[in-house]
Amino acid sequence: MTIFTLRNIVNIEVLQEIQERFSDATGFAVIIADEQGVPVTKPSNFTNFCTQIRSSEQGSQCCIVSDRKVGLMSAEQAKPIVHYCHSGLIDLAAPIVLGGRHLGSVLCGQVLIEGHDEQRVEQIREKSKQLPIDQELLQLYFEKIQFTSQNRIDAAAQMLQLVANYIVKIGANHLVQQELNEKNQKLMEELQIRTELEKLLQEAQLKVLQAQINPHFLFNTLNTISRLAYLENAEQTQNVTYSLAKIMRYSLRNFDQMVTLQEELDYIKNYLNIQQNRFRNRIQYDQKIELDAKAVKIPIFTIQPIIENAIMHGFEPQDSRVVIQIKGFVKENKVYLEISDTGAGMTEEGVSSIFSKANQPKSSHTTGIGMNNVQKRLQHYFGEEYGITAIESKIGVGTIVRIAIPR
Repeated sequence: MTIFTLRNIVNIEVLQEIQERFSDATGFAVIIADEQGVPVTKPSNFTNFCTQIRSSEQGSQCCIVSDRKVGLMSAEQAKPIVHYCHSGLIDLAAPIVLGGRHLGSVLCGQVLIEGHDEQRVEQIREKSKQLPIDQELLQLYFEKIQFTSQNRIDAAAQMLQLVANYIVKIGANHLVQQELNEKNQKLMEELQIRTELEKLLQEAQLKVLQAQINPHFLFNTLNTISRLAYLENAEQTQNVTYSLAKIMRYSLRNFDQMVTLQEELDYIKNYLNIQQNRFRNRIQYDQKIELDAKAVKIPIFTIQPIIENAIMHGFEPQDSRVVIQIKGFVKENKVYLEISDTGAGMTEEGVSSIFSKANQPKSSHTTGIGMNNVQKRLQHYFGEEYGITAIESKIGVGTIVRIAIPR
């Protein structure tokens, strides 16, 4: 029997995307670790204090041991756990359990509770002195630790469990899909038992369908949280939660699926709503799309990687404001799109390198789809005369990306 782990049942890029979305929605630091407490994703929104502690080998090992301990506790109790980490900060953990096996945990926090006592603060300072780290710098970072309410921590713990359950559903879906692939291979090799294998294949396909339907429980729960936020007059929380549910529903679609331009624009709107909350409304978004252009079919995630690229590389300096605009119009038998931003801009060398094989998307990207892949997919579906036709960029001014697609 194959021993499955968190790393081989769920794509790490998918885990990273889920983690980033949760971090954007809650504002908490988040990381996903295996059953030993070893991180399987890159940190999201980590505090400088914790990053500094993990920069030393001794501090990093303490964090791994702490994460393993709370992860095991959450698995044994089958629920989220709120505890003080080895450094004295509040951490939360929700177990990822599949087939009765504890595969890892989703961990978040790195905060202090409002109204904490000075004795705990002094304990944190004393513990940090045991590590071979610049204490003056660490003290400076400690003073910037976020304070939050007990109610917010409790709400985050509940949502953290939903995320952990969602990861379990993805893992279960992967295992069933793997079983389906194995049966397909056997079907080709043993034609003499084709009838029996086809029956087994249909059963496996039904399991795949069921595994895909079950994650929609998450969307219903997110909508419930949104309604509760409305009743509690937490309009911003309601707004971000609603956008997160829409994004996750859209992301479940088949990567090869074609969508309308309007559907992609709706996704962009929800994506930017979360980013605007993350960057404190430093993003301004506008679109001017002709009505006839909105019904055109494009590959899913055609525009989003371009928008994300503008955000990831646009905030230089960090207090700047970025204006993102999407224009679309019909001319003869083509639809032309223009995506522009007022971000940091690129050099000529930077523009030239966009379509090189070496320019692959980083794991921090939402979809894992770089602009190079956007171009390949557009030309695969529509031909070489279509796709990204031009990229104009100037340092300190911004970037314009032009796309042509058939009507």
